[in-house]
Amino acid sequence: MTISVFQSVTRLGSQTRSLNTVSMMNTISHQIEEQVIQHRMEVDFYAGFQFFSRFPAQVHRYQQLGAVCKRVIVFGVADVRPPSVPGIEYVEIKPDSPLAQEWFLCVDTPSFWTLLSTQEHSGERDALTGGRRYDGFWTFDQEAVESAARLLAEVTGGSYKPIMRRNYHAQSQHIAEMNGRMVELLERSRLANQARWKRMNTLHKVTEALIKNQELERLFADVARILHYVLGAESAAIAYRASREKFKLVAGEGEISPVGTQLTPGETPSGRAISTGSMVKIPNLSRSHEQDVLLPTAQSVLAAPLIGRSGVYGVVTIGAEQPNRWDEEDARTLSAVVGLLSTSLENRAFNDSTSLDSALDTQMVEQVRGSVAYMLLLHQKLCTDTSLSPTQQQLLDRVMKLTIELSHSVGIPETVLSDAARG
Repeated sequence: MTISVFQSVTRLGSQTRSLNTVSMMNTISHQIEEQVIQHRMEVDFYAGFQFFSRFPAQVHRYQQLGAVCKRVIVFGVADVRPPSVPGIEYVEIKPDSPLAQEWFLCVDTPSFWTLLSTQEHSGERDALTGGRRYDGFWTFDQEAVESAARLLAEVTGGSYKPIMRRNYHAQSQHIAEMNGRMVELLERSRLANQARWKRMNTLHKVTEALIKNQELERLFADVARILHYVLGAESAAIAYRASREKFKLVAGEGEISPVGTQLTPGETPSGRAISTGSMVKIPNLSRSHEQDVLLPTAQSVLAAPLIGRSGVYGVVTIGAEQPNRWDEEDARTLSAVVGLLSTSLENRAFNDSTSLDSALDTQMVEQVRGSVAYMLLLHQKLCTDTSLSPTQQQLLDRVMKLTIELSHSVGIPETVLSDAARG
């Protein structure tokens, strides 16, 4: 099959082309698919996947399309056997076919018409993600859509019936709906990326504080300030082991109990984090009729223990004055903070006696591996989902360099970092 949707439309010369990432291509494709599904359009729906191996990731969406459309025709190189889906027809193309390089979607009805037509860019890959890039356009131009629809109908054994009258008012409504959804996506993306930057900066600042190798009192005060001012916790407290069974509040920011307040293991969320050796998350303290001894005004808390070879060193607790403040990403951020802090504390404890390389145990390796892996995940998401300025890119690079420097300074082997990078 030697046809090319991209070339047939670009010959018309009326489209403005641009380079798009895979992420943006998925966003546009989903908008078109969603519009057809929501309005239950009985249309001929054409989709170019390049390779059938890329289809299974979208199979749920195409099950919905197959249920509402007249025909759904999927083009691709048969590098795998595609799943059988009611309503879906597969058109196999050869690896050297022009369509093997094209990602396209085409819908042409009297009330809704659009075409996404792109060609994989043969030049350099995306600078941030290393992923594929596509040269092409997303258009509502009537002539371009008709040209593509006619070509695709002919090669799939159908006959193209020209649309003599189009409903431009309905088309405008469809475009407005898609624009509205994309604005919502942008807003959600903006808020998500703000949160990621906040979490990444938190880990960046904590790493900087650890590398200073300052006295414990100042280190704990710095970490509490970072959790309060950078992460945005309304209150943050750190309790440290005063003796074998006694812990006391040594640093904090926001609405906290007086420094020196004693904490009993097993009592209140912070105490349970110490006794269980695991994170405690309480979304709404008023419902459980309790109060955290370190953060007396908090309505929702996260408490994570500082763990070393000798047991639990202490606990880091963050709180908010409204219920349900903390989500799973906040929990992962706090876990990464205590993982890095625990590693630093462990290094101090063993610095004068046993080298960390010879005494490194599984628990400690896993703590730092988890912290580094989470930082790498945040790094990847910010790179792939955000248009970074040079300053932001430098900040991300600096974060990872600091993390590696910290890990080396406390004796974490290079293999641990490599494993974390692989996830």
